Amino acid sequence: MIGVFQKKTSTLMTLVNKLLFIVFLIIITSCQERKEKTFVINGYTQGTTYSIKYHTKKNIITKEYVDSLLDIFDLSMSAYVPNSTISKINNNIDVSLDSLIFFVLSKSIDFCYQTSGMFDVTVSPIVSDWGFGPSRKRKDLDNFDNSLYQVGCDKIRLEGNKLIKQPLVKIDLNGIAQGYTVDYLADHFKHHDISDFMIEVGGEVICSRDNLGSQWKIGVDAPNHKSTPFAYVLKLTDMALATSGSYRNFYYLDSTKISHTINPKKMLPASNQLISATILYKDCISADAYATACMSFGLESAKHFLNNNNILGSLIYLDGGDTLYYFSEGFSSFLHKSPGSAPQ
Repeated sequence: MIGVFQKKTSTLMTLVNKLLFIVFLIIITSCQERKEKTFVINGYTQGTTYSIKYHTKKNIITKEYVDSLLDIFDLSMSAYVPNSTISKINNNIDVSLDSLIFFVLSKSIDFCYQTSGMFDVTVSPIVSDWGFGPSRKRKDLDNFDNSLYQVGCDKIRLEGNKLIKQPLVKIDLNGIAQGYTVDYLADHFKHHDISDFMIEVGGEVICSRDNLGSQWKIGVDAPNHKSTPFAYVLKLTDMALATSGSYRNFYYLDSTKISHTINPKKMLPASNQLISATILYKDCISADAYATACMSFGLESAKHFLNNNNILGSLIYLDGGDTLYYFSEGFSSFLHKSPGSAPQ
C-alpha cells in the first residue's frame, strides 16, 4: 500500500508540475502578446507642426496615412486652399457641406451662444482687415467703420447640408479648427483599436489612456519667460488641452500690441490683461473654443465663465510688471510641475 501511495503521489506531483509549467508558459506568452511598442510621427500641417506618439503591438498608422487625413481636413476647412469648402462659402459659392465642416459649424454656433457671443466664427472680415487673414494684408485703419461688419451668432444657420448667411458674412474657423483636427485624428486612431496615444497639432493636444502607465506629461508654454520653455507641466489621462494666447500671433502698431484674437462685441482685436488661457476638457474642439473665448472675455469675465460652467482652466495674466496665474477649481490637481519649477 505504501508503494501504491508513493506512486500515486509521484504521479500527482508530476501532473501538478506540468500544470504549473503550462500556467507559467501562458503567463509568459500573454505578457509577450501584450507587450506594446512605441511609435512617433511628426510633420507639418495648417501652417504649424504636429506630433503623435502611440503605443501598440504593430505599426498600424503611418505618416502617409496621417497626412492623407490632414489633406482631407484642409480640403474642407482651410481658408488657404482656394477650392476648400470654407473658401467656397466665403466666396458665396453655393456648396453642400461635407460632414467635417457641418459638424464644426454646428458646434461653432453652439459655442457662440454658450459664450454669449465671445466665440464667434463670423469675425473673419475683422481678422482679415487687421492683417491676420490668408493674405496678411492690413486694411487702411484710418477710416475704420465697424458698422459695415455683419458679426454675430444670429448671422448664420444650418438648413439641411447648407449654411445660410448673407453675402457680407464670412467665416473664420481658426479658433476651433486645430482643436477639431486633434479630435478627428484621435477618432481614426480609436477606429484602428489604438487607445494609448498623444496627438498634438499646433499646441492643441489630446491624451488617450495613460502612456503605458506613466501618464502623459504636457508642458504649457511660458509666454513671457525666456529662461524656461514651460509655465507648468500637466499630467493627463484621457483628457484634451488647448491654449490660446496673445503671444503667439501678433504685431505692433505705433507701440501697441495687436493680437490675432478678436473681441466680437467690440469688433476689434482683444486688448486686456490676459496673456494666455489653457483649457482642459474631454474633447479638444471644446477646449479650443473655450480658450479662444476666454482671451476675448478678459481676466475677470473669463474667471466667471470658467467657474460658472465648471470648466478646468488656467489664465496667465499681467498685473503691473508681474506675470500671474489663475487656476479654476480642480485645475491644480493636474499639475505635474507647478509655475516656477523646472519641467521634467
